[in-house]
Amino acid sequence: NEYKSYLRMDIVNSQSLVAGITTISAITFSDGSWELGDILESVKEVGCYIKSILPENKFLRLLTVGAGTALALRMIPFVFRNTSFFKNCEIQTRYFHRASFHPQLIEIKEKLLKGLKDDDHGLPLVNNELVILHLNIGGGTNLSYLPDNCRIIATDYWEDAKNYLEQNFPDTEEEPRVILDRFINTIPERLLSIPDNSVSAVICFYSLCSTTNPNLALYEMKRVLQPGGKVFFLEHIREPKTFSKRWFAQLNFALQMYMWGGCKFLPTSTFIRDISFSEIHLSEFELDMNTRRYHVPGPLCSLSPHVYGYARK
Repeated sequence: NEYKSYLRMDIVNSQSLVAGITTISAITFSDGSWELGDILESVKEVGCYIKSILPENKFLRLLTVGAGTALALRMIPFVFRNTSFFKNCEIQTRYFHRASFHPQLIEIKEKLLKGLKDDDHGLPLVNNELVILHLNIGGGTNLSYLPDNCRIIATDYWEDAKNYLEQNFPDTEEEPRVILDRFINTIPERLLSIPDNSVSAVICFYSLCSTTNPNLALYEMKRVLQPGGKVFFLEHIREPKTFSKRWFAQLNFALQMYMWGGCKFLPTSTFIRDISFSEIHLSEFELDMNTRRYHVPGPLCSLSPHVYGYARK
């Protein structure tokens, strides 16, 4: 069939070698447009060009070749980003940020938000209601930690989050346990549609890592909070120990994490301390990211360093 292209191997000037191995001096497509000799000649020309632009100094040449090789290897995820393997990694990364059921994270979230269900939670009310702004809410995994009859303002830059979230608020005659006030498709540093002093609390779980301006995002959270309101945060952070194994892992996987959702490794603890909150409680910990136990892709192991706590306006 002339419309089908297939690989045909032509053996030219072959000679027998030890163990009956035969050399193949030419490989062509069925239309004869490509030959192995031409390909090798092109590769040779490229190699000669690269060699010509390398520095004369042997050390600098070795350093340049090493850096170029490392860069080429790091570009593999970008070049093959549309393959099923790397698409799966992207989905796993989004799942970790929006809906992870890691036992350690569940324990932290319960510890952090359990006070919301107490009558003496100490948070200011808005029109006699507890109004909670939830950033990057995803499909609403964290709704189970929230008290009954609270009102939720949900945001997420991921447009599909709204469809998944609304599945938790079906149109039935029964009164919903929590009330979805509205969904805003936005990023944490752009909360302009939310008035000043209009929410009781902000839930910021894995939201700062994808912001372009973390300081502005924190200022926006503080702006919309009523006096006495709290920001509850849980974020992965930059490895504080320079040149440690985890530090090199974050450096190695920085490109992939940014490509899979704009995720960055930031000194989030420092950003939070720099904002003039009246009260700050934070703790840093290492999340167990054993890739075999939790079946996560290798790059996610770099997300192990975490910080959690709350800050009061």
